[in-house]
Amino acid sequence: MLAKISELSQRIYLSECILNKRKELVNLGMNHGLLNKKTIQCSQDLDKLINLYMQGSKITAYKFYCMYLST
Repeated sequence: MLAKISELSQRIYLSECILNKRKELVNLGMNHGLLNKKTIQCSQDLDKLINLYMQGSKITAYKFYCMYLST
């Protein structure tokens, strides 16, 4: 059975995903350059996470993105 997670917990989780993706983006930019395909893809992934955060999406949407982006 799935436990209900509070909206605050969901937003905290998404915030952590955003912070981790930001760190990854900075590292990629420093090591591979800003025009590298990996850097650009990471930037686009970060944009998606930030958009989800701003929209106040349901946990299922951004949980999917966090799992997708961590691979």
